[in-house]
Amino acid sequence: MNVTQQGIAALMKSAMLQQPQPLPEGFEIQAAMPLIRRHHIAALVYDGAERCGLPRQEPTMRKLFQTYCSSLLVSEGQEREIARIFAAFDENGIDYLPLKGCNMKALYPKPELRVMGDADILIRMEQYSRIVPVMESLGFEHKYESDHELVWKSPALEVELHKYLIPTYNRDMYAYFGDGWQLAVPGAGSRWNMTPEDTFVFLFAHFAKHYRDGGIGCRHVLDLWVYLRANPNLDMGRVRTALEKLGLQEFFCNISRLLDVWFEGAQPDDRTEYLSEFIFASGSWGNMEQRILSESVRSMQRSGLGRAGKLRHLWRMAFPPVEALQGKYPVLRRAPWLLPAVWLIRPVYKLLFERKSLAQRKRVMDAMTRENLDTRQQMLHYVGLEYDQTSP
Repeated sequence: MNVTQQGIAALMKSAMLQQPQPLPEGFEIQAAMPLIRRHHIAALVYDGAERCGLPRQEPTMRKLFQTYCSSLLVSEGQEREIARIFAAFDENGIDYLPLKGCNMKALYPKPELRVMGDADILIRMEQYSRIVPVMESLGFEHKYESDHELVWKSPALEVELHKYLIPTYNRDMYAYFGDGWQLAVPGAGSRWNMTPEDTFVFLFAHFAKHYRDGGIGCRHVLDLWVYLRANPNLDMGRVRTALEKLGLQEFFCNISRLLDVWFEGAQPDDRTEYLSEFIFASGSWGNMEQRILSESVRSMQRSGLGRAGKLRHLWRMAFPPVEALQGKYPVLRRAPWLLPAVWLIRPVYKLLFERKSLAQRKRVMDAMTRENLDTRQQMLHYVGLEYDQTSP
């Protein structure tokens, strides 16, 4: 880790412990700003920097403070909306199981320190016909449906109602989790939860899914450390058994060492240095090139054809499914039969208004050589990841 990366990790730890941590010699908050923005950790870093004594009147600190105030307002709005949804589901007898950020916010010293792009909630699909009018009555609008989510949005919050925990195209993880309800235990009202062990296994599987599908950010590394600190009595035997079934035991060992390096003062090794560089370079969710290369590696491993992933991606670019286009072309929600017409219109629209996007996609597709695909596969193998790696 370089000085900037070490400093960011120290500031995140300072915010979490609400105590100043030593910053590496030569660290400059201004130099860290590009990474702070890419990883969406401005509020977290500001809180930590203030505790470490960085002057509030410094220009970069003033910018961070503005973002902190914005995060505070957004967080309060999100919490109000989530509370309204849960209350309405309780009132109408609709089962729900909060996931990821909905749970992690409560483990941070202040909720605004845990930025949440959307709220993830597992639902029972057999209850969806009852959920629709409830969401509409709360002022939410249905935006689109993906493989595993139904996305609704209000001015203050985007909600992803999960049909199941993991997308079906992540075959190994989906085979383990299914829709997820077999892991649920009843809570108060219509709320359900997972055990602390199953919650962590899902949190880590979600982390691994994004890492191998294109990249994951440092905020999600922090989530793992925060959860483990908040649950010191986890039955790690159960956790490791589950991770072994998922084929994630080696990756977990590597990430555990990474957590020790970032937050516990352990000495780095070659593998933790590699993980650190990849994660900091990823931004919050990776980049398009890595996502497409990962999709190609997955297809290559399944089909044995090196070009299969590239051809599959080209086909999906040219003819996306109706669910992928409903957000940009709302007419498809009312008239999905217009999909072929939208396929014909899209190339003209992109040529007229989205040439920069087309140029970016061309650069990505040009990068999809066999050499790059092999390199990406080796990168995953080095940290203990493969596709379709569920243990027998």
